[in-house]
Amino acid sequence: MFNLGKLAELARDHSAAGRKSLICMLTDLFVSAGDDRDEQISLLFGDIVLKVLGQLEEETRIILSKRMCGEKDAPHELMVKLAQDTLVVAEPVLEQSPVLSSEDLVTIARTASMEHLGVIAGRETIDKSVTSVLVDRGDARVLSKVTENKGAHFADASFLTLVEKARTNTKIQAALIDRQDLTEEAAKALLPFLTEELKERVAALGADNSLVQVLAQRAALEVAARSQKLEEAREQSNALIRDVVNKKAKIGDAVILFARSDRTAELGMLLAKVSDLPPAAVSQLLFSTSDKPLVILCKANGVPPEAYKEILTMRARRLRIGGLELNAAIQRYAVLSEEGAKRSLEVLKKSGASFGLKTSADTTVSEAPPKKKVPFASSRSSSSN
Repeated sequence: MFNLGKLAELARDHSAAGRKSLICMLTDLFVSAGDDRDEQISLLFGDIVLKVLGQLEEETRIILSKRMCGEKDAPHELMVKLAQDTLVVAEPVLEQSPVLSSEDLVTIARTASMEHLGVIAGRETIDKSVTSVLVDRGDARVLSKVTENKGAHFADASFLTLVEKARTNTKIQAALIDRQDLTEEAAKALLPFLTEELKERVAALGADNSLVQVLAQRAALEVAARSQKLEEAREQSNALIRDVVNKKAKIGDAVILFARSDRTAELGMLLAKVSDLPPAAVSQLLFSTSDKPLVILCKANGVPPEAYKEILTMRARRLRIGGLELNAAIQRYAVLSEEGAKRSLEVLKKSGASFGLKTSADTTVSEAPPKKKVPFASSRSSSSN
């Protein structure tokens, strides 16, 4: 039972101790009333406390905040005042008070310190209007905390802002990938920034996770894009080879393009087409130990020296050919005439089996067994008989 006389005496005491005792007694009276108190009592309590709130020491305000933070019928204006106080006073109310509305929290968050924002970010539930302010104003610590809070709800625009601010912050990224409500648009924006470790974590998540779905879609798109790019490059290469064969493009330009980009298959196909030789055999010549057949092949088809030098450079990378050997190969190419190379190429074609060079005609006609060689003297003796 409260002593009304004592309460009146404390109301007349303007000392710090007296104010503290008055607030403690009034708070005890309010809390102990429980569900029996009506709205009028709540308003009266709030009016009295607000009149002396500015005169209370921080220690007393902390006690008041801790005692009142969980009260659903606490005076609204008093709770807002306490929520805007110093951090130690405001923390219990900001974190727990059911009296503070989303509008109150938005107003407070727009001007409060980062420490206050961090407390708000830890509330059990936070609606989109509040998280929007936290995301716009918050530092990395606030953003990490609110993103990790499963009770926080985000607007689509807030997710995109979070992703943008998480570009270099793996902690925020890690919190984002664990959110089941992450939008597909935000997931697509986030994926390029993730480290390989975080991508592995994403892959281990359930199939319902938006990032998992986006990752699968992106992988499929990348495979399709690579395949399309390869197909387009193959078509372009084939078109260029056809143009060279039909004298619509210079062989030197094609050789330089293929050699510089290390496209050995296309280079082998080009030289095979202009020489009427099997592509597989020509491709082998590109990196054979001896360059003599290659010199003949390129010279006979009019490959200019600067283009042949690109082939030699490509060979040097693969075969680890030194500078002196490279210069010697350039000299060998320079001294060979085109007419001489053409004659040598015809000889190579006729004895292609020895060099791995078989013409397309040779591959379709079965070879007759070689005739047994008979010494010249024995031949004459047989004919005379």
